[in-house]
Amino acid sequence: MARFARGRGRGRRGGRGRGRGSVEGVRDNFAVVSSVNINPSHRPTLDQSSQPQAQTIGIPEAIQCTSPGFQTPGTSQKQLSGSQLSRNMEGSVHPSSVNLNSGEVSCSKSKKGRGKYRSINVEMKTKYGSKITVHIPDDIDRAVGPGARDIVNYCGLTMRSTISFRDGDWATIFAKDGEKMWLKVKEKFEVGGGRGENVLQGFVASTMKRLFRTWKTRLHAEYLRYNTDEERLSHPPKDVVPEDWEFLIQYFGSQSFKAKSERNKINRKKQTTKHLCGSKSFAEVEESLRDPLTGEKAPPDRVWELQHTRKNDKGELLWSDQQSQQIHGQIQELVVQQQYEQNMNPMTGDEILATVLGERTCYVRGKGYGKTPLKKSRMRHGYLGSSLFSAIEGVRQEMQADMDRKLQEEREQMRAEMEKMFQAQMEEERRQMRLEIDKRIQDQMVANLMVGMQQVFFLLCCAA
Repeated sequence: MARFARGRGRGRRGGRGRGRGSVEGVRDNFAVVSSVNINPSHRPTLDQSSQPQAQTIGIPEAIQCTSPGFQTPGTSQKQLSGSQLSRNMEGSVHPSSVNLNSGEVSCSKSKKGRGKYRSINVEMKTKYGSKITVHIPDDIDRAVGPGARDIVNYCGLTMRSTISFRDGDWATIFAKDGEKMWLKVKEKFEVGGGRGENVLQGFVASTMKRLFRTWKTRLHAEYLRYNTDEERLSHPPKDVVPEDWEFLIQYFGSQSFKAKSERNKINRKKQTTKHLCGSKSFAEVEESLRDPLTGEKAPPDRVWELQHTRKNDKGELLWSDQQSQQIHGQIQELVVQQQYEQNMNPMTGDEILATVLGERTCYVRGKGYGKTPLKKSRMRHGYLGSSLFSAIEGVRQEMQADMDRKLQEEREQMRAEMEKMFQAQMEEERRQMRLEIDKRIQDQMVANLMVGMQQVFFLLCCAA
């Protein structure tokens, strides 16, 4: 059903004067715009402020032009005006040629892009010193929720406006400019959910690293557009300084990079599934399916379906590829099996994905970047547990050794004091014994002297 917009005539408001009306609408998924046929040689001159403002029409990407055969109900044999069409459908249809006599309009299929990101929304949200809160789940190093797109885009802008490719690889670049870029992001964003600032810092670092690779890939595609270095130097990208572009031209032309690029092409061809999430991460898609009442995540088969399907004009579900559909069947079978089986320890969604898709060293298949594989998680938890136990055991042993040392010192001190007391006691006993012996000797000597004197006195008496 088409929607009609009545134009303003030259008569008074509400009058019946003939005006420049336009009819616009959508019928059968086609944008329909019609206007009255006005002779160009007798076109009235109107002030721009008095011209009616046409409503914006959403047009499917597949339909980028109209033909003179389209008509709306209530309008018969009315030709399209090129200027009216361009004014009513600005940004959706771009006429390349107009024939006012025949009404034929040929349209270009090119559409205007979104342009460079300039962080306008972020600046507006943080205009008065407030910060944008982002949510990072415990089980994955990716931002989800309303602020996810803001921080990812701002990380990319900060990275592109700060670093220089001439500094080397990402590790060298981040060692030089990482702190500066982190402080810029920290001024605008904060992590929610009571999580520490180090979680946000780790997310910013990993996001910038990923966006750095993406940017480099896009610049390599720009490099391949031209055949010679002279052409490349004369067409530098707008977001790269000339010195960096010269460095990248030499880097992309090196044999080491070409060999690495060929290996990556071969590995890329081995990819059998393609997602249809667009710029959204897998974590954001999964978070959008979380139950708002219970907070539970959607089953992995539902998440996989949303990541790898789209709907056509008839509302039919189309899979991105046959392999994705087969994987969905295997995941769904495991999910149903877990629901109906009496299992004390049912498999989690990550374990189901790992069972069907297998595991890789860098990430969990079906989860995208930021998710640590299960085995590594368990190993890391075990390592942390053993490290904690070792630390506690070390502290305990140190405390035990300290207590033993103190006890030994006390024992030595007590032994020394007892030895000293024993020596003093022995010395006193010796002194007493010596005094006793001296007294006995003295008494014996006195007794012997008395006996001798008695004998002498007796002899004297006998002689007399």
